[in-house]
Amino acid sequence: MDLIGGYLLVILVLFAGNLALLLGNYKINNVKVILTSLIFSAVVFIILNTSVYLNTSLSFLLDYFSYIFLAIAIILMAALFFLVRNDKFKPALFLVLATFLISAILFASQSTLNLFEMVLYSLLMFIILFVVYQLSKLLHHAKRQYSAIIGEYMCLFSILIFIFAFTYVSTLNLDYNMFSAFLILTPTYQLIYVIIAVIVILVIGVLINDSKGGNS
Repeated sequence: MDLIGGYLLVILVLFAGNLALLLGNYKINNVKVILTSLIFSAVVFIILNTSVYLNTSLSFLLDYFSYIFLAIAIILMAALFFLVRNDKFKPALFLVLATFLISAILFASQSTLNLFEMVLYSLLMFIILFVVYQLSKLLHHAKRQYSAIIGEYMCLFSILIFIFAFTYVSTLNLDYNMFSAFLILTPTYQLIYVIIAVIVILVIGVLINDSKGGNS
């Protein structure tokens, strides 16, 4: 996996989780959730396959991905403060979805993923969208508003993208052949682990609050 492919994976995973949480505001039966996840996964696979044809025409983007990261972070913050906090989930969902599609096309056009990696990426999107949506049902039992819980995730997501924006140029200039086996230990990856841990803690906190509420 190349550097842009790694960035693409993080963006796909975090956006899929974001979209699943926004969908969690709506009651959808399991059949429709599976169908939605399949469509989402298929769209991602099509984007990954077709975006390679834009490689030459969009190659100049390699020098400007830091600005793209910055734009993504700003859009997410705007969606959080002006839409999600005011319980305007539908426009927030469309805004995040549009940002996701554009970002996926731009990053996929400069990645060098093979067919197997594309299939894995698409399968991962299906799993994340389906699982996170199911987990979002637990968040509705929390004492805090659902929009506030989603806001915490979107805020963490935005902070990570801001970090990508400010570190992209220096990261791009590193020689990864010297320490490719140790990429998993880099600060960026460690931050991703922290975000995942925070999400897990949020879910556990909801379960604890729910059990205490049932016993009282």
